[in-house]
Amino acid sequence: MNFNINELLSSLSSTLDYVEQDLVNNVTNHGRRVAYIASRIGEKLKLLDKDLFDLISYSLLHDNGVTKSLVQLHGSTDYIKAELTRMHCIEGEKNIQFFPFFSSIPNVILYHHEHYDGSGFFGMSGENIPLYSRIIALADTLAIIFSENQTISDMIQFIRHSKQEFDPNLKDIFYDLSRNVEFWLNMGDTYVKDALTKMMPKMNRTFNYRDIHTVSQIFSNIIDAKSPFTGTHSREISEKTGIMCQYYRYDEETYWKMRIAADLHDLGKIMVPNEILDKNGTLNQHEMIIIQSHAFYTRKALEKITGFEEIADWAANHHEKLNGKGYPYGFDADRLDFNSRLLACIDIYQALTEDRPYRTAMSHTQAVGILRTMARQNLIEASIVEDLNGIFNHSSVLRFSEQH
Repeated sequence: MNFNINELLSSLSSTLDYVEQDLVNNVTNHGRRVAYIASRIGEKLKLLDKDLFDLISYSLLHDNGVTKSLVQLHGSTDYIKAELTRMHCIEGEKNIQFFPFFSSIPNVILYHHEHYDGSGFFGMSGENIPLYSRIIALADTLAIIFSENQTISDMIQFIRHSKQEFDPNLKDIFYDLSRNVEFWLNMGDTYVKDALTKMMPKMNRTFNYRDIHTVSQIFSNIIDAKSPFTGTHSREISEKTGIMCQYYRYDEETYWKMRIAADLHDLGKIMVPNEILDKNGTLNQHEMIIIQSHAFYTRKALEKITGFEEIADWAANHHEKLNGKGYPYGFDADRLDFNSRLLACIDIYQALTEDRPYRTAMSHTQAVGILRTMARQNLIEASIVEDLNGIFNHSSVLRFSEQH
């Protein structure tokens, strides 16, 4: 299909701002602001549309490794500390290796904190640092100090005094841009999203859903990295969903749409604070409402993407119940199609068989017992429970994998 990659990137990358909301208690539009500054520099460099699109894409995704680095910093919630470690550069580079750039450039994310004088994390210097990395390094610093409510004069002086840190040619372009008040006004929270949208070239490209799965996996990794207790949750659900789709002999397009829905079903959890996600105890009513909101946010992010209509539905329905007592919409059996029911069952099975803050993982037999009880209560689809039992007991999984 002719897929609008702009919609996909804008919708999914916007969720990265909510990592900041969790860590610094407000949405700073950091990713969008970096992309906006970078795009203005790229425009001055007269980049072709496809190259400008790539630069904006790298900019929006530059901090995608922060969630993983925070977990590895043993629960630290210091966003700036995580952002200024080489760890998030390494993780971020791994995550974007399969993103459909027009011209993929190695190590743009890995080296986006390198200094022109060679004093960065990896000792790269000058033009040995990829151009996009040099642009993002300057834009990233500007975005951070802008969010600290510095005056325009102070920001310009800060860059002037950073004599060896940034590419001098890019600094000159920044000084030229800084003379126009609209450059600064468009950087504000009120206008930066619209300003970036206008800057981004309108690039429609032919992708199938298997291609899009490479993008959804990036965000699956970001989602799972948010908590040490969900380290492989989305990936495991996606893999199990693929096995069940093969079992039901789905056509290829539906197979990959279901894999994407599984990858992104918990996208809204990026907007839920870790102190609630990882709470070792009973959630109070307020906390429960926040947890239940994640499926709503998943739908809101995905339904903006043309071609994701069914994907958004399946992903967002994974906590709905056949008797209408699920969340966030209270849909009942008449509104829940088979694929929504399937993803819901797989999600419950996976959750039961992995460690959580309040309990250890259950065995396959224990998990199936709970699923059967839920089916008898008209919460989930009984036939799917029995199919899961047949496929995911240890010996059946091995036999099924060997046959496929």
